[in-house]
Amino acid sequence: MVTDTDKQMLLNHRSLFWDVQMDTIDIVKHADYIIERFLEYGTLEGIRWLRAVYGDERIKYYILHRGYKTLSNKTLNFWKLLLNLEREECLQPSSLNSSRKYWNY
Repeated sequence: MVTDTDKQMLLNHRSLFWDVQMDTIDIVKHADYIIERFLEYGTLEGIRWLRAVYGDERIKYYILHRGYKTLSNKTLNFWKLLLNLEREECLQPSSLNSSRKYWNY
């Protein structure tokens, strides 16, 4: 169930969702999108909210099934350590290494 606090938290962090209209975000339907943005760019307050709303098990699920492909290496390694996922065999290095290089002029 979405509470006013949840809606307010997303509004307080609207800069994370610059590419969508805020009124279209559904915290259940768009959980992966929200989790990704908060893990990669969120504040401490936002991370606390994220963990309270989704729980560590849902965040682990995201990392194991999608996050290892989309999160930066630094973010992925931080969350692997925090959530005790460093021994998971299915975690591969992030594919963002090649896509986040500086422009070569």
